Amino acid sequence: MANPVPKNVLKYIEGLRRHETFCLVIHLDGFPYLEINTRKQADFMTDLAKWKKHTQPTLRRSDVRYFTLAPTGEIKELTFAHDEPR
Repeated sequence: MANPVPKNVLKYIEGLRRHETFCLVIHLDGFPYLEINTRKQADFMTDLAKWKKHTQPTLRRSDVRYFTLAPTGEIKELTFAHDEPR
């Protein structure tokens, strides 16, 4: 069974839902952080590609989980190909 979305991430995302944007939220060392917030999916994908190139490699050794929020309110956990199982 997959780990549930941490409660503090759900609470953090609840405040973002009213903006109806595409978001990337990370759960790093027990705290949620907003990394990307855009209105258009194309902008989100562009920003995500830049984020994966520049920021994500710095998190490889950290205890981090990645979540996306769609304007519909749907939350999904992301994994990246080079992420190692914990």
